[in-house]
Amino acid sequence: MKKSLIALAVLAASGAAMAQSSVTVYGRVDLSVGSLKELDKGSQTKLFNGGDGGLTTSRLGFRGSEDLGGGLKANFKIEHRFNADEGTSQEPFWKGESTVGLAGGFGEVKLGRSSTIYDEVRGVAMSSNVFDSAFTPASNGVWGSGGDYSSRFNNKITYNLPKLGGVYGGIEYALDEDATVDANMLGAKIGYKAGPLDVALGLQQEKGKDNDYMLIAAAYDLGAVSLSGGYNTRRGDDAKGDDNELTVGLNVPMGNVNLSFGYATSKTEIGGSTSAKSSGFGIGATYAMSKRTKAYAGFRSHNVKDGAGTKTADTRLFAIGLRHDF
Repeated sequence: MKKSLIALAVLAASGAAMAQSSVTVYGRVDLSVGSLKELDKGSQTKLFNGGDGGLTTSRLGFRGSEDLGGGLKANFKIEHRFNADEGTSQEPFWKGESTVGLAGGFGEVKLGRSSTIYDEVRGVAMSSNVFDSAFTPASNGVWGSGGDYSSRFNNKITYNLPKLGGVYGGIEYALDEDATVDANMLGAKIGYKAGPLDVALGLQQEKGKDNDYMLIAAAYDLGAVSLSGGYNTRRGDDAKGDDNELTVGLNVPMGNVNLSFGYATSKTEIGGSTSAKSSGFGIGATYAMSKRTKAYAGFRSHNVKDGAGTKTADTRLFAIGLRHDF
């Protein structure tokens, strides 16, 4: 009898420990069909992977946490990105994220590869801007920094502040792990979120590219509509010059339908003279077929001109697609 009671106690303790740990498997498949027209390339009909002509890149991920007691938790997240149109992997294999960390009353410390905290501030600026997707002009050709900045760092140490009312923030440092160069990367953010308002400042320094970024972002949800916008600067070396960039966006939810609009502009200056200008707009709509499945359509148009006013890029994207989350 005593042995049976001991065995039951061990099983009960084991069950309690297991209840404090959780792992979630999640994913997304996003594909669309449409056309892409580019300057000097003509028009092509394509089946797009979500990140190229839809809402988001297809992915498969695992995340979990363990309650260590005393308010301390161990967390992990690994996320694979893939091309659903071809069934191929994107590199690196855990491109989306591969992190482990500890969280508690002190905040959170996270190690590994993940989105930069500057990129998270960009998310605030794009939150009501054509779903922060391939149809969002600022992220796809208009902002010069859109294709130049690093949205993720490898070998990164991140610290996020604990909850301080509506204030949030963090700092990060990414090691270049190369004794022959100085290409470490730094990032910082500070923001305030209360009710419908979210404002944030993001900074990112990429020594290896000689680029310094600063972004002021804001979002506001009025219920009937939501707004977002951002002003971004990039300060580079004498050869690349400096960028000054602006974007605004608007979402209009109507039951299962969500309409969204976005506009962006950018100017690059080298030695005090304008070397490039770009602008563009996007429009899109989603229809929620269920909690996990969305049908959508979107259009984006943007152009880039050099200092003499000659077009160096002129792109139009149109696509209709389907996204399923699991």
